[in-house]
Amino acid sequence: MNDESPRLSDGSVIERNEWAASQLQTAIEKLERLGRPLNAVVTPIPAPHRSADGPLLGMPVAVKDMIDVVGYPRGNGNPEDMAGPAAENDAAIVTALRDSAADVFALAALLEYAAGAQHPELPEARNPAAPHLTAGGSSGGSAALVGAGVCPAALGTDTGGSIRLPAHYCGVVGFKPTFGTFPVTGVQPLSPTLDHVGILAKDVPTTTLVFESLTRQPGVASAGILSVGVLTDQFADPRLEKDVREIVLAAVEKLRGRVVLEDRDGHALSRLNARMGDIIHYEAWQVHGAAMTERPEHFGAPTARLFAAAAHVSEGQYLSALAERDELVPAALAVLDGVDLLLGPAAPYVAPEVSPPGDTPEGAIEGIFTSPYNMTGQPAIVIPCGVTTEGLPVGLQLAAAPGADAALLAGAAVIERILAEVSS
Repeated sequence: MNDESPRLSDGSVIERNEWAASQLQTAIEKLERLGRPLNAVVTPIPAPHRSADGPLLGMPVAVKDMIDVVGYPRGNGNPEDMAGPAAENDAAIVTALRDSAADVFALAALLEYAAGAQHPELPEARNPAAPHLTAGGSSGGSAALVGAGVCPAALGTDTGGSIRLPAHYCGVVGFKPTFGTFPVTGVQPLSPTLDHVGILAKDVPTTTLVFESLTRQPGVASAGILSVGVLTDQFADPRLEKDVREIVLAAVEKLRGRVVLEDRDGHALSRLNARMGDIIHYEAWQVHGAAMTERPEHFGAPTARLFAAAAHVSEGQYLSALAERDELVPAALAVLDGVDLLLGPAAPYVAPEVSPPGDTPEGAIEGIFTSPYNMTGQPAIVIPCGVTTEGLPVGLQLAAAPGADAALLAGAAVIERILAEVSS
């Protein structure tokens, strides 16, 4: 059961469901009052069906509007798709939510097709910490709803950082599990070898509860003192803005003496970024090329520009990029040798006014710290670690070995708790 549930007199299913219904109604009220002004809401789902009981009973969960929810169009951040036919089935991950008794109560806004640009006819999701700034992309609506306190958790997708970047911008937790952990059946693809479904949540314990409920994987306790590899090359990167660097390094200092800190050189991770573009572009063209050829006006101009560029990546370039990735991944994974987790900044800057398309200078560097973990498939999580003098959230990123999702969540909970204790 949701850990926010009250102590119930008789533990009856009826009583628990009455309480869960009140939680849902509160979330729907907040959706209109807090989510609408942030442009984070696509569609409310006022009476979702679900199991009568389960570990997520009483938890309203928003779903990024590129994940099928039966009876509603898969909107994809595109006006035509938003007016299109309703999905005939739930995505597999939505079925898992309902089986765990979660209330799938809203579809959340996103960048068009998760490709990195807002459709010009739709308003961009705004940041609950600073509404004149973006919530980020592409899972910005999900992050905004969690950050505004509308719901404790939401689903997003992440191909190069699209869960973790909005988490950093909005001051929430963003978790990308190991590649393939969550099924992508019923989810709009962008780059199938890099696409992940993941979780945005108010804190690490909530993230862990959702993860364990959806995977039926038991949690693990942190064994002994946590060892953390600090990615010194990322902190030395000249593209990392000074205020972000200082805040994340201050968080590292708060951990000193409470965890074992070791310097790590992460250049083997960053080298993966050089070939990521060819992989995303080639695969995105396989998904969207026919529509671009037949009806390019279907797409907003920034997205059409990105997909048009994707048409020029040859199969040879793509196969070469995959081969080079395979060659580089062992060295990237070896950066973890001898430590439990890796730690670095989540993004080079705080929330900008709008999400920068990937073919702009700002967009080209936005995912430099998040994208390598899509290439390796490692689980990675962003947790809040401070705010700038202007009150803008900053997150730090943690990563673990492929398949070590439970250990990553346990370690992230330890770090979240230490940062809260030292700051209080």
